[in-house]
Parts: sequence; C-alpha cells; structure tokens
Amino acid sequence: MRKGEIKKQEILETAEMMFCKNGYETTSVQDIIDVLHTSKGSFYHHYASKEMLLEAICRRRAGEISLAVSSRLSEKASALDNLNILFSGFIPLSGEKLTFLLMILPVFNLPEGRQIRYGYCESLTGSFLPDVTGQLISGTMNGELYCPDADHSARTVLLLLNDLWCRICAIMISGLENGKETDLSELLKMIESCRTSVEKVLTAPFGSFELMNLNDLKLLYGQIAQHWNQK
Repeated sequence: MRKGEIKKQEILETAEMMFCKNGYETTSVQDIIDVLHTSKGSFYHHYASKEMLLEAICRRRAGEISLAVSSRLSEKASALDNLNILFSGFIPLSGEKLTFLLMILPVFNLPEGRQIRYGYCESLTGSFLPDVTGQLISGTMNGELYCPDADHSARTVLLLLNDLWCRICAIMISGLENGKETDLSELLKMIESCRTSVEKVLTAPFGSFELMNLNDLKLLYGQIAQHWNQK
C-alpha cells in the first residue's frame, strides 16, 4: 500500500474512533489532525470536509457489515434461510452495527444529515446487492420464490428495508426529543407491513421472513434512549 493510501486509512480509522467516542458534532477536523500529528494540508488532500470523511466511513462500515453477514451464508441452506440472514444483517439496528448507528443518528438531524443518511443507505444497498441478487436467482431456480428480474427485485427489497430502519429511528428520536415514549406496538405494525411487502415483491410464502420482533424493538429503544439521554 502506498504512503498516501496508508495516511488516508489512518485518517479514516482515527476519525471513526473519535466520532464514536466523542461524537461527530463535537469532534473537529483540528482534533483529528492533532491526534494524528499531521497537517491540515495532508487531511484535506484526502478528504475535502468532515462530512465527506464521515461518508467514507459509512461506505467502509457498510462493506465490513456485508462481508461479515456474507460469511454466515451456507450453500446447503435454502435461499429463504440465506435471505433471512441477509435481511437481518442488512438492517443496522443490533450488535456492532448499532454501536456505529448510535454515533451517526444525531447527525441525521443536522443540515448535512440527509445526505449522510442517504449515502449510508446507498452503501448498504451496494454492498448487499450481489448476495441478495444471487439468492433471488437461486430461489427462483429451485421454486422457493419467483423473481424473473432478480436485480430489480433485490433493489426494491433493499429500498424497503432502508426505509424501514430509517423510519424506526426517526420515530424513536422524535419521541425522545419531545419527551414522549414511543409506541412500540405501532412500530411492530410498520415492521409487519414491510415484511408483507417484501414477501409480495419476492412472491415468497407468507411468514417467510422475520425482520424484527417486539423484544428486538424493546432492546433497540432502550439503547437509543440511553444514548440520547447521555448527550
């Protein structure tokens, strides 16, 4: 790896660590430069702004998540079983993915937040698309579902899933900002509606997928609330 690429990676890794520890808003470019003992010229040579740096972090994180989830797929499993693994792994609302998401959630309310959220969703889609498309082709060939245009179906489903997790987060954050407790039963209805839509797009049997259950929502809400109250 060339010296310039090494420096670029150092900036990326240091910034992600600092954003997660101290918060995106409270971490300045100068803070990152000071920790790295580098110059502003070196930083801006690789990243034009802090926002573009965060977008690069999101792209890398999406790729890492995709690789981790892909490693859990099995050639011996059915396409539906593998799709359940992919869909569950795609939604960034649990485990290590949630740790990263808690860092970027406050950014969503900033002026640049919409672009960053869109970029993260696009990165997730791009990273997961090949595996999801491959499973749709396999499932269609063995009769588990029917997707004559697997690429289009995969993009449609991932769009639905991105919309789902973004809406869940937006509703929870809005409630916390206004001092109102989120009605998790309403979110569960939203999840079930999305699941039904996904199954219809893929012509999969009813109940083929489980995206999130009530316990998942309770855990998620508790973690987001705790994080929000510590801000």
